[in-house]
Amino acid sequence: MTLPLFSEAARRDRQEITEHTVARFGMGQARRMREHFEAVFRLLVESPGMGRTRPELDPRGHAFRYFVVMKRFIVVYESTESGVRVVRILHGARTLAAELDRDPGDDT
Repeated sequence: MTLPLFSEAARRDRQEITEHTVARFGMGQARRMREHFEAVFRLLVESPGMGRTRPELDPRGHAFRYFVVMKRFIVVYESTESGVRVVRILHGARTLAAELDRDPGDDT
């Protein structure tokens, strides 16, 4: 099973989450969290209809799905002809609509 495609914004989000986790909780916790995220990414590839739609959060021209991970992170993704593309990985405390308006992960 393959992982989804990640936008540049999702790659940055993933790196920032990892760096913050290492700094605050240590390498072991960061490794466990990364493994958990990778399991979720594989699950989304297998079942791309998971997650919720939230049209009120979608930037113009997008129809994303939102999947909560570990009760605090939200994986924002979309189905594509070739599979699944993760556009952002955001902490739930952030203002999602503003973050997505700022960078909806249009690059690949």
